[in-house]
Amino acid sequence: MDSKGKSAKVLVFFIGVLLVTVDAVAQHAAATTASNNIIQQDTALYRFFAALNQVDSNVVSILHLGDSHIQAGFFPVATGGALQQQFGNAGRGWVFPYNLAGTNGPDDYRWNSTVRWQTDRIIDKHKDQEPGPGGIVIYSQSAAPTLAFNGRGDNGMEDEVTQAQLFFDAGTTDVSVQTPGAEVTVMPAPYPGSPTLSRATLNFSQPMSTFQTRWEDNGSTIFRFYGAILQNGHNGILYHAIGINGAQYQHYVEIDNTLAAQCQALQPQLVIISLGTNEAYSGLGAAAIRDQVDNAVRLIKEQLPNVNILLTTPPDCMRTSKKAFRKKAGKKYRTYYRINFYPNPAINMVTQLLIDYSREHGLAYWNFNAVNKAMKSSFAGAWAPDHIHFSARGYQLQGRLLYEALRRSYALYLDRR
Repeated sequence: MDSKGKSAKVLVFFIGVLLVTVDAVAQHAAATTASNNIIQQDTALYRFFAALNQVDSNVVSILHLGDSHIQAGFFPVATGGALQQQFGNAGRGWVFPYNLAGTNGPDDYRWNSTVRWQTDRIIDKHKDQEPGPGGIVIYSQSAAPTLAFNGRGDNGMEDEVTQAQLFFDAGTTDVSVQTPGAEVTVMPAPYPGSPTLSRATLNFSQPMSTFQTRWEDNGSTIFRFYGAILQNGHNGILYHAIGINGAQYQHYVEIDNTLAAQCQALQPQLVIISLGTNEAYSGLGAAAIRDQVDNAVRLIKEQLPNVNILLTTPPDCMRTSKKAFRKKAGKKYRTYYRINFYPNPAINMVTQLLIDYSREHGLAYWNFNAVNKAMKSSFAGAWAPDHIHFSARGYQLQGRLLYEALRRSYALYLDRR
């Protein structure tokens, strides 16, 4: 859960999952929604709701920040896709070449490249490169790296692009950026960093679902790529999902540039934070975790004083125990293991901590842990074998439930006006 090896296991699991459509999950959620599936203290979201009410003439940016529950894509795609259906689709938002980094990511797009890449993440103890806005970076010493984006748009998210913003650091300001079919403008990145940290804005003459960008004259310096923002030229919701397997609140705060870069590059009106699972398996005490939550919230508010923040509590994850037993197989005895699941008390501790912190600081919160427990039968077949992660269906159900909770709060906001 907190290493590259475990990230690969998550990828293997998701490949084998039978995908269901968002519509099917929506019908299931509508039939079984728990009565406590609400946003608590939702008046703290009124500035965001006011922006939603003007979405026909604006782009409303949402950042959904998290861990492996977010990196895989199923949860945020379900929430973001439903919001875009209701309020309009402004584009795919933040994307990153997870496949080139050797880890799992959303399945509606893929990146290709002519070179091999190395990677660093915010959770890595020894990092050669700063991870940047997405909490992860790929880098190479190629003199002319090429990256190609291929949108599939087969999971309810539209990958049509009229503008792409690529964030990179070529180690020089003299690099040439070329993208066929696009007018390219290179400017300094809109957040603190090295003097060669850059943003290339690609404006396409017609909508594209694929594009290729080449950086030339890079010399022998290290080239770093941090990710991209994709927009389609329409008003509506721009839903950015950034999640790193194994991430905790502290990882996004330890390197100030990561959280600050997210805020400045994405300019969200709403930040949804879905962290806490890894804290519950870390052995950290409540006071230490609370300090990390507070540091993250304070940093976000320093960067974006008018932003609304929504904290979500973690799923009802379990711990596992293995008990060996021997059984005769033919003429020989073999060792087998019985796997039992039992509650992780730290999950309840983190859940209550997030609720208490939200109440103390006037933040909106979604107690998914309570919803998960109340809808135990609905999630019974939706867990991964580790009972920490969900299957694709489980994440899609979770994502739809978050959308339903937001939709209810927005409807109440309109009634109260």
